[in-house]
Amino acid sequence: MSASLLAVAVLGPTVVVVAALFAVLWRERTSRHEGVVALVSGGALAVWAVLATILARQGFFQPSTAESVPPIGVNLVVVLLVVAISLAVSPSLRCLLSRQANLIRLHLWRFEGIVFLILMVQGQMPALWALPAGIGDILVAGTATWIAGHLDSPGGSRRAITWNLLGIADLIVAVALGIMTNPGPTQVFYTTPTSEMVTRFPLALVPAFLVPLAFILHVISLWQLLGGTWARKSVQPGLFRASPGGAG
Repeated sequence: MSASLLAVAVLGPTVVVVAALFAVLWRERTSRHEGVVALVSGGALAVWAVLATILARQGFFQPSTAESVPPIGVNLVVVLLVVAISLAVSPSLRCLLSRQANLIRLHLWRFEGIVFLILMVQGQMPALWALPAGIGDILVAGTATWIAGHLDSPGGSRRAITWNLLGIADLIVAVALGIMTNPGPTQVFYTTPTSEMVTRFPLALVPAFLVPLAFILHVISLWQLLGGTWARKSVQPGLFRASPGGAG
């Protein structure tokens, strides 16, 4: 796959998922304060995507030496920590992310797995990484709409829990195999080619931005499905609501 086509194949879903998540936040607002939170959160998400793109273009996610800690791993830990703190201190943000169907459909970007399989066929990525990562993502994306549309049917919540767990497992396997097939101190499998391409622009945006975001959405969804204290539930699905007053 040419560099320009790969850039489109990765940057396109990145832009779409940023816009889609902002649309979800904006749509779920019920007060002026929540509208502000939606705008700020959407802006922060866009900044994160742009920053990840800039860092990827500069080679930040490529290990500087064979002994260095994988920057992708460090990035993942930092992002998850920042998001966890943001959700913990903002009840309004939690309210905006309390509709299960929204959280599930946001995983449609994972049809990106098709790109991984194409790269494998062209000899640009190892099958050990591309097959589980690509097929897993395609299965998650391919079932997302059905899972979201049948949440209220008998067994819908149980299916959603299973779907989320499988989605998380897919991400963990992809990240782990990516690290273990990439040159460096964590390399376990010496494949030809290696998965070094996933640390370079534009493919680096997948583990640097899209994967952490998907993991966060899975955890938020599971937390609510398993009965964890989260936020008030929205009342009328599918409506744009904006009352002039109130606090979040």
